[in-house]
Amino acid sequence: MNVTLDSREIIRHPGTPAPQPWTMARGTAKTLQVTLPKGAVLMQAVAEAMDAAGAESGVIEVGGPVIGPYRFVGPGPSSDGLHAAWYSPPRGGDRAGITDGTAIVGRRDGAWWLHCHAVWQDGDTAWCGHLLPDEVTLAEEATVTLHMITGAVFDVSMNEETRFPIFHPTRGRDTGNAVLAKLAPHKDITEAVEEIAAAAGFARARVLGIGSLIGAVFHQGTPMASPISEVLILPGATTGAETHLPMHCVDPDDAQFQGAMVRGKGPACVTFELMLFEI
Repeated sequence: MNVTLDSREIIRHPGTPAPQPWTMARGTAKTLQVTLPKGAVLMQAVAEAMDAAGAESGVIEVGGPVIGPYRFVGPGPSSDGLHAAWYSPPRGGDRAGITDGTAIVGRRDGAWWLHCHAVWQDGDTAWCGHLLPDEVTLAEEATVTLHMITGAVFDVSMNEETRFPIFHPTRGRDTGNAVLAKLAPHKDITEAVEEIAAAAGFARARVLGIGSLIGAVFHQGTPMASPISEVLILPGATTGAETHLPMHCVDPDDAQFQGAMVRGKGPACVTFELMLFEI
């Protein structure tokens, strides 16, 4: 696939295109370390941590935990005649160590919910995909970094364009040091974070997030040609005078790709969920 083609000719969603390329809600973020107990189910442990912190939503950096047993899905083509993309059949393992991971935490039908993309090592194999939060057990106690936010909320609702239930930023304040944001399909990830930071008045911002891309081209490294993928932004991503967005991507064949994004070469596929906070 030639990733320079118009992404709308590559991926066509069933619903009406979104009127805006991205939406955001502003709030106040604070970073803290939280401990998730051994033997807990990931979703339960995160819910308890969010309640204890008094958070309204947040992003957790989950690099380091040992998990197992666990279940996950990867990206896959759709076979229902409606959605433009779907997931692989669920797979799993008995024990693995997460090397990099990001969990977006918000609400679904009033209860806590999370969306987590991660890279992990299971024996001799490195995997990347979408961890199923109700089917991941923490094999060891884990200390993770929570970037909690008040004043803005990620809430799951049906997305008209893609017909997926996904996180949307809601509520929001006029002031605050952070924003939650969601990209519409076909919006370039690099352009979007620059526009969102400018709209928030952040001269420089740290960027966290996960989503899917219709192909990806990196400053160094093999491009990802697949129009269906699961993606996470790696640590060290910033926007300001220059934007640096290191990514890790996986395609439906479990091929993995990594590098810093080239501006204009990473259109969102289904969604991209982001937190930007001023630095």
